[in-house]
Amino acid sequence: LEPPARTVTRLTLRSCASSTPTAMCDKAAASPTPASLLRKLFPHEAMCDQAAGVELLNSGAFSEAESHLRFAIAQTAGEKNVHGLQNAEQFMWTRRLAESLIGQGKFEEATRCLKPAIKQLQIKYGPNDEDVLDCKYLLAESLFGEGKRHDADPIAQSILEGLHGNLKRGPDHFTTLKCRALCALYQKKQCKSIAKGLAQSTLEALESVLEQAETRVEAGGRKLMEPELLAAEKVRGFLAQVLDPEADGKAKDSRASSKSSTCVPDSEYAASDFGGSRCPSKA
Repeated sequence: LEPPARTVTRLTLRSCASSTPTAMCDKAAASPTPASLLRKLFPHEAMCDQAAGVELLNSGAFSEAESHLRFAIAQTAGEKNVHGLQNAEQFMWTRRLAESLIGQGKFEEATRCLKPAIKQLQIKYGPNDEDVLDCKYLLAESLFGEGKRHDADPIAQSILEGLHGNLKRGPDHFTTLKCRALCALYQKKQCKSIAKGLAQSTLEALESVLEQAETRVEAGGRKLMEPELLAAEKVRGFLAQVLDPEADGKAKDSRASSKSSTCVPDSEYAASDFGGSRCPSKA
């Protein structure tokens, strides 16, 4: 059985992403929640600052989110759970910080943040825990952004099976789709036919997920949230570089002029795993 503190920890983190008003969750917000509303929702100063960091991160405002996320890490550093063990809260916020750093093109710093977080989370929850898998995906993306493709690919390949089999992830989760797309992008340098096959199947899976989302909305269900839409954009950006030579050229031009994305056009990072824990399936 998982210790009770883990449940409390994750609810604390994920409530920041899901406790906004229903109207905000039902549409992709065009801008972060006003600070005045956040103060009403989270009257405690620390919680308000943490919620602001999550809100900014969810909206793709990576630079603005960074200071709030660093504050959250400082606030949770050294905390113990009811069993006297180190609380995982700090490492969860570290993962969110890594997302913001990757979104700004600060890949080396993101890599440094992620490695100790992965080690501690893996010791605590095991290699196939969804948070461990999310962090490993971010590490692969960060290494890829650093140009360390040969280091990134084994990590991405190793977690694909875990993502597919995880009950809170699965083959249709956006983190899984991003991981598949990243693997296809790596394979482009190794075997173009394998890369295109993987890219095409991933694109078809993405289109299926988006079609299901539209059907759900038509039936009165929720719309995709902003992080999910941004993740979908990122998947498309990765896949375009495999399936569309012109997109690959544009991505290279973009990288030459700016380091604001992981081998995808800037719009993909005005777009990054929920990516990971911001998706509804993570709640």
